[in-house]
Amino acid sequence: MFDYLDSSQKKIKEDKKKEKELNEKLLEKIKKQKKVDVNFAGFDGRLSELVDGIRTIPNYQNIKSFIRDKILTEDPGISYKKLSVKAGVHKGVALVILYDLYNDKLEEELHEIEEENGFSYNYD
Repeated sequence: MFDYLDSSQKKIKEDKKKEKELNEKLLEKIKKQKKVDVNFAGFDGRLSELVDGIRTIPNYQNIKSFIRDKILTEDPGISYKKLSVKAGVHKGVALVILYDLYNDKLEEELHEIEEENGFSYNYD
């Protein structure tokens, strides 16, 4: 009887360890996706300055919230070009907002996985 209980506990521990390893691999994959550098030919690393400039637009957070809550709920696969027309913003602003919302979603997924499994990771 004790052997059976002991082997069951070992199996449970092994299963938890495997699940944790799979979750860690998934988290690493998500983190790599989140840290993908966005750049275009000709910008030579100055794209981050452009993106930071767009994020400092006074009503940027309001536009981002409107797009997330109203437009993306109706059409989650919308392109940045169609989004710019529908929201009445420049194409660059639409692209940055979509990029930020994508990263926000990945961050949310990471936190959900961490809460489910009871462990935390450093995102730096």
